[in-house]
Amino acid sequence: MTSNVLTSALVNPLVAIGDETGSIRLVESDKDQAPGFEKSYVELPSHDNAIFDISISKDDGLMATACGDQKIRVMDIRSQTVLNILDGHISSVKQVAFEPDSSSILASCSRDGTAMIWDLRANVRGRSFDEPSISCHRPVEIVRHAHVQLSGPRGRGPKSVVSVTALAWAIPNTFLTACESRAELRCWDRRSIKHDRRGFSKPLTVSGEPKHHDVRPFGINSISVSPDKKMAYTLCKDSIVYAWGNRLLQHGPLHAYHHPELHASSFYVKSDVSPDGQYLATGSSSGSACVFPTAKEYFDERLFAQKTDYPEGSRIQTVAKNIRVGTGVVLVRAHDREVTDVSWTCKGDLVTIADDYHARCWRMDDQGVNAQDMRENGEENGRRWGWGWAQLNETKGKKEVEPSDENSLSPAGEFHPDGGESSVSHSAR
Repeated sequence: MTSNVLTSALVNPLVAIGDETGSIRLVESDKDQAPGFEKSYVELPSHDNAIFDISISKDDGLMATACGDQKIRVMDIRSQTVLNILDGHISSVKQVAFEPDSSSILASCSRDGTAMIWDLRANVRGRSFDEPSISCHRPVEIVRHAHVQLSGPRGRGPKSVVSVTALAWAIPNTFLTACESRAELRCWDRRSIKHDRRGFSKPLTVSGEPKHHDVRPFGINSISVSPDKKMAYTLCKDSIVYAWGNRLLQHGPLHAYHHPELHASSFYVKSDVSPDGQYLATGSSSGSACVFPTAKEYFDERLFAQKTDYPEGSRIQTVAKNIRVGTGVVLVRAHDREVTDVSWTCKGDLVTIADDYHARCWRMDDQGVNAQDMRENGEENGRRWGWGWAQLNETKGKKEVEPSDENSLSPAGEFHPDGGESSVSHSAR
């Protein structure tokens, strides 16, 4: 199992791909720009350990990488040089994120159970001994024991360290965190991290959990926040995506999304919301990626009414008894192994990466004509070779509600993160 990750620039159609060797590759996702998606635009050495997350600043000027070496590196993309090392975590850094309106403020979370706030303008500890041109920073705020539950009488210490697996900025100046052991969100104000007398940090809000998690709790893989900051989507280890109102966290999830091919078997599987907020994409341990329309009109009312073909007592049927469940489509023939990360580009294309060492770019072109052709016209003359498409569900002889023709994605190209040119090199048709 590898830690291949990716993220998209916010202004330019570049995609940054990180791998377990610590390298970053920039790839051009625009089909009209050279060198295209089949070859890396530039390779940037960043760490000597696996990269777990990448974040790009609002102006595409800086890139931050979270790594298994317990450090975060901030790089100037234009000059391709490392400017800052953020040193404070004592275990692998799981995620890092620039504040949406700032290129100086970052938040991070780690397996050490903490979340940290960094300011590139402050808390300079000194210069790197090995690289004197790089400034080293300490955090300006620390959320300690971010998701720990106390055991025993009041005043005793935490039961154990709880890994903080996901983090995302929400409404202005606040961020959300999630952990490995429970499907709860905690909201924090970066300007005022308060602590009790035992040193434990106090969140602004703690969310409710899905009702069916009373029997068995599940952790959260990733948090994706809608562009308007009103909604947060969490990919949970029970292989269900839950949608939360950022100002109503304490009431628990508002609705959910599910597909039979969505399997979040490891914490490496991530999700992402499209720039327009209309689609949510997830990876999957099944080797496929899933896409869900976020509009409520696409919810499967039959599930909510419990008129379903799922086995009695199955997890999704239990969920549907309490909240509405939305359905989506699966991107078939995407990859051969676990799809670990997904990212929407600024132009609305979807990029997926997997443990098969391939990254693929999916385009919503031609109103879904190409994808429909792939679905309906078979393998004749090898026409499907090297291609994938959105597979629409069939139920009781009728097609499910299709989100739109635009949801029929077809891959525009393929890229090998190991540096080689893809053996399957398609341009968008």
